[in-house]
Amino acid sequence: MRAVIIGAGIAGLTVAKGLRLLEWETEIYEQASELKPLGAGLSLSANALRALRTLGLYEAVVAEAQPIHRLDLLDDKGQVLQSTDFQRFSRQYGHLSMAVLHRGDLHKALLSELPRSIIRTDMECVDARQVGDNIALRFANGEIVESELVLACDGIHSAVRRALFPQSREHFARYACWRAIAPGFPQGMDPARLTESWGPENASAWPRSPAKGSTGLLAVVPITGTTPSWLRPILQKFRRCFPDFTSRRSLIGPRRTR
Repeated sequence: MRAVIIGAGIAGLTVAKGLRLLEWETEIYEQASELKPLGAGLSLSANALRALRTLGLYEAVVAEAQPIHRLDLLDDKGQVLQSTDFQRFSRQYGHLSMAVLHRGDLHKALLSELPRSIIRTDMECVDARQVGDNIALRFANGEIVESELVLACDGIHSAVRRALFPQSREHFARYACWRAIAPGFPQGMDPARLTESWGPENASAWPRSPAKGSTGLLAVVPITGTTPSWLRPILQKFRRCFPDFTSRRSLIGPRRTR
């Protein structure tokens, strides 16, 4: 059995590992010319960690991750509203129940478990169509590849999805997200503690340790047409640091791409 996977990101590499365990022949086609450690921090919950263990990827990924022992849900004044003890769940499941790491480190760990020979770079898929029992994929360089099974792991702007399901459209949920990473930890920060702070107007912020020896922040803000009052001084400071970012829309407005 042979499968073609479009996209050498997290999903594409993970499904390739799973199919190879089932003795499928796999080929991965990636539009980028080289594989780079892109992105920011992300978290892996118990279900993802269990799946990685089933796929034989758990040890490689956890070696790059920061275990999380506790999650505290805070209000906008820093008062604890609710706490989750992940160590208790880890004992129950027999493996970590929460970990955070840089997306690039997760990607590197997944790559380490696959032969590079199955990945072809500089292969941008631009079209897909049904040909009998197969799917025929057309690439930007003119090459045509057919397979009985195609897995579209090429992201939100998937060319395969657009070709096979032309009525499918992305839906903008009217939320904007900031992600940032800085080296080191603030004084007094426990890297094994994850916090989620909820502010006015349903905004939230998650300080975290996305890679060993660094601190990350994820902030999610609803787009309501006006800048929330609590956000204004933050944006003013941001503009002083980055004077080219002068438009409020460029900071919190939706970004439209193809």
